[in-house]
Amino acid sequence: MIYAIASLCDWFGAKRVAMRLFAAAPRSDYAAWWGAVGLMETGRDEEALGLLLMETGRDEEALGLLTCVRAVHPEWKRTKRLLATLYLRSDPEKAVQLYSPPIGIWEEIVLGDLLYFFLRREDEGEGWWRQAYARVDWNTTRDLDNPARLLLKRLCRVTGDPVLLERFVELDTDNVRQKDIAGYADILASRGELDKAKEMLDRGFYIYRGDPELTACWERLGFGQLPPYRVKTSGTAAVRHNVYTGLLTEASDLVSIVDKVYQEYPTGVVTIASSVMTMCEGTVMWIATFKPSRLARFLGPYTGHGSGKFVHWYSYPMEAAWKVQVYIELAGTFRVLLGAVATVLGKLLRGKGWFYAVVGPVAKAVDSDKVMPYDACLVPGPLDVERSIAGLARKGARISVVDVNDVFGAEIVASTEGIDEDWLRRSLEDNPAGNDDSMTPIVVVMPE
Repeated sequence: MIYAIASLCDWFGAKRVAMRLFAAAPRSDYAAWWGAVGLMETGRDEEALGLLLMETGRDEEALGLLTCVRAVHPEWKRTKRLLATLYLRSDPEKAVQLYSPPIGIWEEIVLGDLLYFFLRREDEGEGWWRQAYARVDWNTTRDLDNPARLLLKRLCRVTGDPVLLERFVELDTDNVRQKDIAGYADILASRGELDKAKEMLDRGFYIYRGDPELTACWERLGFGQLPPYRVKTSGTAAVRHNVYTGLLTEASDLVSIVDKVYQEYPTGVVTIASSVMTMCEGTVMWIATFKPSRLARFLGPYTGHGSGKFVHWYSYPMEAAWKVQVYIELAGTFRVLLGAVATVLGKLLRGKGWFYAVVGPVAKAVDSDKVMPYDACLVPGPLDVERSIAGLARKGARISVVDVNDVFGAEIVASTEGIDEDWLRRSLEDNPAGNDDSMTPIVVVMPE
């Protein structure tokens, strides 16, 4: 009965109620995952109030729930990966043991990632990636649940092999960084394929506008005037300080990091990328652990993800059904259906953004990520951004969660009280943060 009520609440989008009930009746992989996430979120809130310390209380309840579920259903993939998240926060070796031996190509990648990025056993991690690479189905490499692009990315960055780089870039995925683009353009130019090299750099400029590495490559190859993509610039005279954090993961203590930043810049606004906050909270959705429903596959083509001129690597037509599935899980089937109706009305009345106005900001933030090992995920916004901000600001820091990119500029997701969000948005228009190799996802913004 509890599970049935929870499922009904979930369908209508009463997610908080559904998570509490799912924790009491975890009768499916989906239910157990969301139930455990609910316990983790509650624990984080209580910790912010000073009632709990890290790794205790509700996190322990979530660990207990996931451990019990795994004992009965070891085949459940979602709960297994979330259990690994909790192990990474307390005993990373247990996370490795959880996937030893790995079952199938995706678990080989997970094990390689755990060893490489968390336990710093790089040679072992690379070994599992190579073993997985030998099992890739090259006939379906453009499918989102085919890990070919992820393995190529890891191996070409570890080895610097130009053959792997070329194969990786030609998959047209959204994981290509500036260094990869310039490197591939040089390979094409060395073979005399200057038109293809120019096209490759042009695509790069669409995403990374005004990037110095791409600019240097363009000029080195003698292509003349740069592509006319409008480069975003800051709309204020604010002073920005990029904070190097290293790779932030589900095992990172974001609260302590923000506290240190606040001590150094007590008068600034500490801005944090929405996707990074979600990664630290451990509530990303791993592609290998779920599939789009029939409804998600039906609605996917109508989301607009596959429309428009193909000018970059985003595999929107392939991602669409997966993103809709995440919308359904975050907002509920009922609200997604209402959003679909609103979209139709919006088209008739020439309105925009009606779907997300109905479904909500958490769904709007859903995106894939480029940062390894989270390039195997879809990343929603923080499940309760106000609660998350309250926890980070417990010592008085001024916090703003932002969603910024080079193409569309800046959007302020949520902030602590008293922040001029319009000023902050204009101050971040040129996307000063760096979430990949630079590892500076936190930017402190202060008036000049």
